[in-house]
Amino acid sequence: MTQRPENIYPRYHAHVYFGADTLEQARALCQQAGELFRVAVGRVHEREVGPHPHWSCQIAFDSAEFERLIPWLEQHRNGLNVLVHGDTGDDLADHTTHAAWLGEPSALKLAMFRR
Repeated sequence: MTQRPENIYPRYHAHVYFGADTLEQARALCQQAGELFRVAVGRVHEREVGPHPHWSCQIAFDSAEFERLIPWLEQHRNGLNVLVHGDTGDDLADHTTHAAWLGEPSALKLAMFRR
């Protein structure tokens, strides 16, 4: 079973995954999150970036916004998959043991984090 996000870290990233056919949906979702919540919305990447195997947009937030943002994302993602992970400074752990999903998980490209 896919691990669900839990509010146990001080800071988080949510990576909204999309493709060419869902670009505008993802752009609207991220923009709306930026308007409704105290979050930092990153660029909408129309290419794979870092360990992410899909096009993505990052939403950075803290534990104070977690309980409002995560249920909202779950309700409004409309089929988009979202990686949610703690932002602890340990990139490998953040993208593995500190990671959870809204929707279907994807295999991340973790080799870049291996020591």
